[in-house]
Amino acid sequence: MNKFKKVICLSIAIPATFIAHTKTVEYHFDIDEIEVNFTGKPVTALAINKQIPAPTIEATVGDTLMVTFHNKMDKETSIHWHGVLLPNNQDGVPYLTTPPIKSKSSFTYQFKVKHSGTYWYHSHTNLQEQQGLYGSLIFHPIGGETIKTDRDYVVVLSDWTNEKPENVLANLKKDGDYYALKKNSVQSWDKVLQNGRVAIKNRLRGAWTRMGPMDLSDIGYDAFLTNGKQISHLDAKPGETIRIRLINAAASSYFKIEFAGGPMKIVSADGVDVEPQKSKRLLIAIAETYDVIVKVSDDKAYEFRATSEDGVGHSSTFIGSGKKVLAPYIPRPNLFLLHHSMHNSMHGSSNIMHNGNGKKHLMHHEAMTMQKQPIEYMKDYKALRATKNTSLSPERPERKLTINLTGNMERYVWSFNNKTLLESSKIMIRKGENVRFLLNNKTMMHHPIHLHGHFFRVLNGQGERSPLKHTVNVPAMSKIEIEFEANEEKDWFFHCHNLYHMKAGMARSVSYEKTTTATPKTFNKLSHDTWYFLLDVSALYNMTMGMFRASNTRNAFEVEYDYNYSKEYDVDIAYKRSFTRFFSAYIGANLEREDEGPENTGVFGINYMLPMLIESDLRIDTKGHVRFGLKSNLQLTKRIKFEWLANTDKEYRLQLSYEFNKNILLTAAYDSYFEEGVGIRLRF
Repeated sequence: MNKFKKVICLSIAIPATFIAHTKTVEYHFDIDEIEVNFTGKPVTALAINKQIPAPTIEATVGDTLMVTFHNKMDKETSIHWHGVLLPNNQDGVPYLTTPPIKSKSSFTYQFKVKHSGTYWYHSHTNLQEQQGLYGSLIFHPIGGETIKTDRDYVVVLSDWTNEKPENVLANLKKDGDYYALKKNSVQSWDKVLQNGRVAIKNRLRGAWTRMGPMDLSDIGYDAFLTNGKQISHLDAKPGETIRIRLINAAASSYFKIEFAGGPMKIVSADGVDVEPQKSKRLLIAIAETYDVIVKVSDDKAYEFRATSEDGVGHSSTFIGSGKKVLAPYIPRPNLFLLHHSMHNSMHGSSNIMHNGNGKKHLMHHEAMTMQKQPIEYMKDYKALRATKNTSLSPERPERKLTINLTGNMERYVWSFNNKTLLESSKIMIRKGENVRFLLNNKTMMHHPIHLHGHFFRVLNGQGERSPLKHTVNVPAMSKIEIEFEANEEKDWFFHCHNLYHMKAGMARSVSYEKTTTATPKTFNKLSHDTWYFLLDVSALYNMTMGMFRASNTRNAFEVEYDYNYSKEYDVDIAYKRSFTRFFSAYIGANLEREDEGPENTGVFGINYMLPMLIESDLRIDTKGHVRFGLKSNLQLTKRIKFEWLANTDKEYRLQLSYEFNKNILLTAAYDSYFEEGVGIRLRF
């Protein structure tokens, strides 16, 4: 048969096969509140068909998938199809692409399955994903999987908190290190000193560059789950090979994956096949999926362990039956011995090399070696290699954009290019372009960045075999480049998939010129600049003092007071505007009463964060009096904090607090005017 006849036959056979497999696959699900008990404490969760995770949805390429959700709750919800190419109005981002599913109503999502792979679905409304609204999504290729295994299992990883996620975010707004005590990760000076010269140098270097102590995660979770359990089991017989469809559905946790039975063979990333690569340990970022193949060699139960990256907990799945074989224990990282410039190596970085003309590549022999030998720890994308050429057409015009990943841990505000979603909502592109994003992470946290409606190439040094993904981890203080063909229309969400970072502002819409329909009203519905509140009051035997703050992304109203029971007081009332992480300005009033009687003045001032994390304050009042002040704090031990302030009016205060829990502290203070006192400090 000549070449022309082969092409004709294939052109007929492929459509015929495609038509033969085309069918409509329907599901009906209820979304409702349920009671769960993952940790010994019953709490309310959200579930689909009373299951956490939700039922697995399966279909084959060419099928039309119809999924109807019946919202039984008293609040609206939504479902996003993570990583799936589908019509814009089915993507499931409420108000931006798809109407929300209103309370006591139903909505049917319908789209044709275009590609195979492992994906997942979850709510895109508020913080509902954290409460249980997530499930797996498996699209099979026509004719079956290209890699045959004896068994095929879905493993959904997640993190669980008994707190309402809205309360979690409120706590982080009060203090970015709010959960350090719960996680036993307080970066106190006694621990710094115990870890010696390197730790001291790292701490001082970080403070000098105005970076606080390092941590790998924000939240203290109560449990980590695999398929809704802390310990689960999967059947397997000796000698069988098992495909694990691994999905990280956690709201805010990365996981280190290890299998007790030996190296895992990675065959797919984010639903797209890659050249098989063996690895003993794998870092999976939030919202990523990997297909890995493992083998049960004998009549034992081998542990498939997912350890949170900060090392505070893990979940286990035992594959097989018989005596349990445990995966290696992964100790908690010693963050005291790492400085901020090493943070990216802690999370993994692209490790991309540059050649003479500025293009990035890996040495050929290095790439080939990685494909043949098992990797000890696959913590970046260096070894991921597509099974075919993924290059974009050079004939299309190219658009290059730098997107800085920015944030303010102290105020818990996360952003792109120092602006939140409500401050700068769209990244404009044109259909027909090749779009390249340089993602430049300027923060100490890693960020899993997800683009809806598109696959992008991760420029990891593999040239024309650069892998396709829809979610990419950008390690702390590092850069990653991605590129994609702008072949869609309208508006597609682009955001950090750490749920709390997204909610705090790290999101945009990638919007197509001429077809974009999103307006400022759209984003006001999608994201709210919520006000958060903090009350900090100390009742000492000689005085009472405290602070109340109401704040959103940029604005704050603050009241600070001192009162000594003799009707003497000093009250500052201010409206403050934050312009950058380090600079803010305020206007307000000072109300003061001493021996001479009351005295009220208006004030205007600025705050600026100095090296060593010292906050400076320069203000002038309506009488022309200028005052300059400094304040800071030191975490001496796990529970003891020292705070100080001083100003040019010769006022100063020293305060020592012992933290019983996040709300109740024992405190002692010496004030230059009110003198010494001991009492109780309350924070809410």
